[in-house]
Amino acid sequence: MFKPCLLALALFSGFTFATDALPSTPMMGDITKAQFMERAEQRFALQDKNGDGVLSVAEKEDSLAKIEGVMKQAGKPMPERMAQLKPRRDTTKAQFMARQEKIFERLDKNGDGVIGESERAEIKANLEKRAMEAAQ
Repeated sequence: MFKPCLLALALFSGFTFATDALPSTPMMGDITKAQFMERAEQRFALQDKNGDGVLSVAEKEDSLAKIEGVMKQAGKPMPERMAQLKPRRDTTKAQFMARQEKIFERLDKNGDGVIGESERAEIKANLEKRAMEAAQ
């Protein structure tokens, strides 16, 4: 299963797991749980190339390779934690969506059902800090 930092990076730095179909800019303003989950559904559908409702190891590896290519093209280093990700098992849509719910709950620090500007700013600051630490 993908780590929360990978999803956060995808949502808040403009990258997506399937970079060719979702908008390349992050969502702006407050993000409701419904919006977050709709975006997760879109990411799942884009990764599930054969439409069988399961993300295979190969489909996950393909998505990671696309992210790496986009980051290289943008002149950004691949964070070490992402570079070390090696998918080991298939993931059903139900498993994927359950994980997305947990990620939303973790990002929604005040529990109001919305990832607001202050929460987004904290996420961005943490991602930038991790990126700087990875570059050292």
